[in-house]
Amino acid sequence: TTLGGSVKPWQVMTRLLIPGGVSPQLTLTVAILIMAMVAMVSLTASPEIRFHVLYLFPLAAIALHCEHPAAVVVGLCVPIATLMWNVFEQGVHDNALTTDILITAASFALTVALARAFRVNYLATINLAITDWLTGLHNRRSFQIATDNEISRQQRYGGVFSLAMIDLDGFKLLNDSKGHQAGDTALKLVADSLKTHTRRTDVVARLGGDEFVILMPNTGSAACLRLTRQLVVVIAHHMARAGFGVTASIGSATFTEAPESATTALQRADAAMYEAKARGKGCAVDSGRQ
Repeated sequence: TTLGGSVKPWQVMTRLLIPGGVSPQLTLTVAILIMAMVAMVSLTASPEIRFHVLYLFPLAAIALHCEHPAAVVVGLCVPIATLMWNVFEQGVHDNALTTDILITAASFALTVALARAFRVNYLATINLAITDWLTGLHNRRSFQIATDNEISRQQRYGGVFSLAMIDLDGFKLLNDSKGHQAGDTALKLVADSLKTHTRRTDVVARLGGDEFVILMPNTGSAACLRLTRQLVVVIAHHMARAGFGVTASIGSATFTEAPESATTALQRADAAMYEAKARGKGCAVDSGRQ
């Protein structure tokens, strides 16, 4: 059985339980509507019937899927306001009612705290899985997924994208002469340069060692070559300021038709990068369009 002909029920449940699986705006809207319905039923039903437990589910959803703390505060306002209204409506202020309200409020707070803690831990774990530990860029696995997705998008809708492969010249000598701490500093400088001079839609990754790569959606060969030439100058400048004798050789490839795979695309950019090294290093070479 599927929902809408393609999504299975268990997939829906999985998305509801995973932070980011549902739109924050949709989550907040639906959760507020559910809590408003519970509040209306609670206010019209007999005082002996407690509906407060039903607030826990939409509250947990808000804490799990909404990033901004203000969304959680908004979510808490509805059930707390309902609790207070029930007190005034009943006109009874004994110890039992006070205890009931305190326990209910504590359960709301605990639910939100647990859901929020799960969200933080889950997102931190995901971030570790897709991020290079030293530079904060995407790692090889994350880049592979992004490139495969871009190829699938191009196969379906057409368009163009470019890849640029960056390899540092003189990096091994820097490590040997000044130590690995200097090498790590150089890698961070390169990462900062790449993040600063690329777009938010670009995917910048460290493949390993001193190899970096950039995926540029909707980017033709001319724009790609302008960027790579700029990066050669920027990286050389930052390295010179740090006292490092390191430059960058960059090779790029542009695809107007979807390549066979991410590996095939990287091989073309890699070949252009080795051509840049053969030309004397510290330059950018474009392999042309395919």
